Amino acid sequence: TARFVPGMLHGALTMLVTGIALVGLDQADDHPVNNVKIGIKLLILVVVLGLVYVKRDEEKVEKGLFAAVGGLTMVNI
Repeated sequence: TARFVPGMLHGALTMLVTGIALVGLDQADDHPVNNVKIGIKLLILVVVLGLVYVKRDEEKVEKGLFAAVGGLTMVNI
């Protein structure tokens, strides 16, 4: 039995903030940015954030869902 702890939500939010900051700094320095790659990473992160946010108060979550969030997070790094 697994559950989403608050640190998982905080970690996903940290990924969002740092990702936006890094892309903004890259664009401000006139480096080319791969918008497709950034868009896919943002989409994966939104899915992770949504799943963790919606299920954060449940005492138990399915192992498959827990593994999916972990897998998506690893893919996004």
